[in-house]
Amino acid sequence: MLDRLPRLAHLRNYFRKPQGRAAAHPHYLEIIVARTGHAAHTFRINLDHAKKLAAGLGVAAFVWFAGTFYVAYSHVANMNAIASAEQQAEKIALLKQSNEQLAEEKQQMGKNLFNLQYRVEQLATRVHGIVNQAAERFPAERQAAQANQGGVAIPVTVANADEIMRAEFGTLNARLGNLLPKLENTLSREVARPVGSPVSGSMEISSDYGLRGNPFGRGHEFHNGIDFTVDVGTPILATGPGTVDEAGYEGANGYKIGIDHGYGYRSVYAHLSKLQVKTGTPVTRGQIIALSGNTGRSSGPHLHYTLYYRGRTIDPELYLKPH
Repeated sequence: MLDRLPRLAHLRNYFRKPQGRAAAHPHYLEIIVARTGHAAHTFRINLDHAKKLAAGLGVAAFVWFAGTFYVAYSHVANMNAIASAEQQAEKIALLKQSNEQLAEEKQQMGKNLFNLQYRVEQLATRVHGIVNQAAERFPAERQAAQANQGGVAIPVTVANADEIMRAEFGTLNARLGNLLPKLENTLSREVARPVGSPVSGSMEISSDYGLRGNPFGRGHEFHNGIDFTVDVGTPILATGPGTVDEAGYEGANGYKIGIDHGYGYRSVYAHLSKLQVKTGTPVTRGQIIALSGNTGRSSGPHLHYTLYYRGRTIDPELYLKPH
């Protein structure tokens, strides 16, 4: 490679622009072609023109390359722009679809909310209906009427829909939290209330609740229960679920059983001949707890049945029919 350097330097010296007076005259490159037996031919190339032509071709090639590069770059940029625009259009379409789905979900959520609210209101109405019916049937459970209610109505708009629905869900959750224990308590009270007859078959009442003449002498006395005329040995039934809190012999009542039903109710069965449960025994409605008799202060075979509500006697006749 080192031996080529003088040649390259000589070639550069040949093609470089001449200096001094030689620069004012054109330079030529003569090529002589000779063959044996033929006349020689001479080709002359004007090196100045060749240089200008080469420079022009170089400029033209550069312009062509630059133009081609610009066109290609513009094409690629346009393709990228088109692809970006298509991607943006797809994103916009997806966002629009998502917004439509969110709007539909919000609308459906609103419908579900109103349906849930309606169900809660129906449930509350039924609970209140059960309580009111019980109060009408059983005067001992009557409560004071509720006070009237009112408030300011707030119209629902697009702007406040989310906030109102969140608040309404919170309200419904709180109402259910208060309503479910009340419903459970109401249903438990309905199950525990001592209703129905303490004897099976026909019910012949020989003495009602309230004032009556003294069956053993003169004057009047307050009878705190109902007397059923039954034969000795008739099965006696618990009128409601509960726990036996008294079972044994007690003076004028003879053999006696007391049952605590909860919710303020207690039932007592007296003048029995045989006990079939003990104190602390849990019982169910309709369970045989004893056999009737004529023990204690009694003028003949019968069952004395007493009901208490919150420590005070009540008329059992209102509770003899279960429906």
